[in-house]
Amino acid sequence: MKKLLILGTGGTIACAKTEFGFAPSVSINELLKGQELPAVIHSEQLFELDSTNMTPRHWEKLARRIRERYDEFDGFIVTHGTDTMAYAAASLSCLIRNSRKPIVFTGSMKPMLSENSDAPKNLLGAVRYATDDRAFGVRIVFCGEIIDGRCAHKQNSAALDPFASVNNDELGYIEDNITFCEEYSGETRFYERLSDDVFLAKLIPGQRLYVPENTRALILESYGTGGVPDHLLGEVAELAGKGVYVIIATQCAYGGTNLSEYEVGQYASKVCPLLETGKMTVEYAVAKARWALAYSDNYEEFKRLYNAE
Repeated sequence: MKKLLILGTGGTIACAKTEFGFAPSVSINELLKGQELPAVIHSEQLFELDSTNMTPRHWEKLARRIRERYDEFDGFIVTHGTDTMAYAAASLSCLIRNSRKPIVFTGSMKPMLSENSDAPKNLLGAVRYATDDRAFGVRIVFCGEIIDGRCAHKQNSAALDPFASVNNDELGYIEDNITFCEEYSGETRFYERLSDDVFLAKLIPGQRLYVPENTRALILESYGTGGVPDHLLGEVAELAGKGVYVIIATQCAYGGTNLSEYEVGQYASKVCPLLETGKMTVEYAVAKARWALAYSDNYEEFKRLYNAE
C-alpha cells in the first residue's frame, strides 16, 4: 500500500463557525478522523490559515518540507483553501519542477465538519490519484477533476467545482476508474526561493500606472491578445529603461496573448522589450516571474527562465 504525507495548511476544509464567520481551527488529524483512505497516511500541520493570508513565504516552507521528506513517501497531499490554491499550485510547480511523485492540492467549498460537505469526496479523490502508479507532478484534484497546477484558475466563489483548467484540458477524472491523459518525462528539480518584487497591474481604460518602487517585474494585465495603451507607452518604456521587466498578460481567461496580432501590440514591442504570458494563467505567470527573478541576475537570464517549459 502506498505511503502518503498529508500536509494541512487550513482553508475552508478546516473551518469551524465562529461569531465572526468561518475560520480555520480544525487540525489535519481531526480532519482525517473516520476517513477511510486507501493508503498509509501520515499527517503534519504546517499552517492553520485562511488561504487569503497565504504568501510566497508559506509556499516556500511547504516546498522545503516536501523536499525534506521526498524520499520517505510515495506522494504528498496538501489541504489548502481554494481562494489562493491556484497561486499555491503554480508556485509549487516552479519550486518543485517535474516532480516524479504526485503533489496534490485539494480542499473543499464546505467545511469537513459541515453537513453535506464536499471535503470527504475531494480528499478521497486526492488520495486515489496520489496512490496511482501513473500519477506525478503538481496537481489540483477537486470535484473529480485532475488539473495541472500550472493551469488552474478559481472561476466561481460558490460552486462545488470552482476551478477551471485554462487553455489546457483537464489531465483526467476521478470516477470508478481514473482517466489519465499524460505520461511522466523529465527530471525532478528543487528550488527554494520566490522573489517578492513582482507587481500585477490590471488596466482599466484611461487609468494611469502606479507601480511600487521595489518592482523588478511588472505584469500588465491588458485587454484581448495584449498591448499597451498609447497614453501609457511612455511610462512603460521608462520603467523598462530603469530595468523593470515588463510582461503583458490578458484579462481574458482563455485564448492567451499574442502581441504580433494587432498594431497596438507590435508597436509597443518596438518601443520597449516586452515578454508575454502567452497561454499561461495569471497565477502561473506571477509564480513563474517570482521564481525567475529569484534565480536570475539580468534580463536575458530572467527571460530564459521565464520562457522555460
